[in-house]
Amino acid sequence: MWHVEYKPEEVRVDRFDRAPGWVVFMASDPPPAADQLPLYLSKAVSAWQKQTPSLKVRATLPIVANGNTIAVHVWFE
Repeated sequence: MWHVEYKPEEVRVDRFDRAPGWVVFMASDPPPAADQLPLYLSKAVSAWQKQTPSLKVRATLPIVANGNTIAVHVWFE
């Protein structure tokens, strides 16, 4: 499992490899405030893309609860 920490001990976003070419990004417990979680997820996806520039993102799917993004699925080649 890969993760990015923001404000150590406060916010951690994990990347879970679901299958070849498919990952999901989710906040670890305790998650940040609901209105801040989309920002941290976006930063984590961007950091992952910068670390793996050879991968081509084919599709993304945000998972939304109560109007806030709580996870992001990414399919890539």
